[in-house]
Amino acid sequence: MDKYSEKIINDIIGGKLMHLKSGRPFFSESFDVSISHKDNITEVKMVLSPYRVGIDVESLFPGIRAELFLSSVIAREEIDLLNKFQLENGCSLESAVAVFWSIKESFFKCLDYDLKPGKVRILDLSKNGKVRVILLPEIKNVMRRRKLELFSTGWLIKGEYVYTETIMKAI
Repeated sequence: MDKYSEKIINDIIGGKLMHLKSGRPFFSESFDVSISHKDNITEVKMVLSPYRVGIDVESLFPGIRAELFLSSVIAREEIDLLNKFQLENGCSLESAVAVFWSIKESFFKCLDYDLKPGKVRILDLSKNGKVRVILLPEIKNVMRRRKLELFSTGWLIKGEYVYTETIMKAI
């Protein structure tokens, strides 16, 4: 994160933003915060306890060869949905992969767990921005141990970027 963005965040929270060992931002037990930046965009989202948040912003034109990332980001069971998303939104394979990647990135940032895209599968992306996912047993177990439940996952395309967020609730 650039110095300007960090100063704005520190001004908003009225103190210095710290980071946990995992790199997750932290400043208070009363709030949870997530930060994402891409190009000249910095996004910050805060939620009150007992909620946790993870956000991500990605370019829809990432300049990658999507076929190189397919096997590491997209599960075989998601291919039909990826193709459907491409057709319905009139976007390239690269843009569709960026959206799926961003959804999974926000999930793992919220969980504060190593990014393992294959452990969360996207079942549906609605036009109103809601996302339905299926969690594989490893992730279910992590959430159970951490006493978290999935509250919501969403996506929004604005201009040349996709913005995603995942919110979990401590139970």
